[in-house]
Amino acid sequence: MISFHRFRALLMSFYTSIAFLFTSSLNAFSQDSTWVWCEKGGTSLKFFGLIAYQEGHGEQGFGIPFGIGYQRQFLNGRMRVHTSIQAASFRTLAITDVPDSYYRVTTLGLYSDFDILRYYSFSIVLAAGAGLSYSRGCTSSWWDESSGQSIYNGTFNRLYPTVYLAYCIRIAPRKSRYALEIFLPPGGHANNSFYLLHFIRIGVDYKL
Repeated sequence: MISFHRFRALLMSFYTSIAFLFTSSLNAFSQDSTWVWCEKGGTSLKFFGLIAYQEGHGEQGFGIPFGIGYQRQFLNGRMRVHTSIQAASFRTLAITDVPDSYYRVTTLGLYSDFDILRYYSFSIVLAAGAGLSYSRGCTSSWWDESSGQSIYNGTFNRLYPTVYLAYCIRIAPRKSRYALEIFLPPGGHANNSFYLLHFIRIGVDYKL
């Protein structure tokens, strides 16, 4: 069984930080606070990191992926389309009754973000897209109680096409080229035999 107690405590601290950032942004910026991010044809770079749980066709574990992407904005900055790549090593930490796995997952995807609610420098964003995840690594030997024998799965290489759904809180100050995004669960990549779920994801956009 997976224990989520530590992640809940971590999320509570982020909720407190979000409330502080939201209150500060309302006091510090005027109604046209997203001016920098409303320029027509604007492009930006994305940098992000996350705490994630991954499960595939025989492997599962926790990891801390990092990613980078290129983004272009439309509709007066309310819609952003970007492509990004993220990668991380995963291990079966805090997961029992499964064989130990040591593997790496790299995901390349195309995504769109839309501000469904925007007020001053603060917005709530809905994100959707599609990706391709490549998982490779090894699984150690383990005892199968049903068959009464030791099983060794060895190395593996697996490719997973996925869809992506998520939501986030975004803060884009008026005169700053930086924007902060905080994604919260549930959200991530998924298909019939794979999903990559983020517990928390923090990203920074830099306007070019």
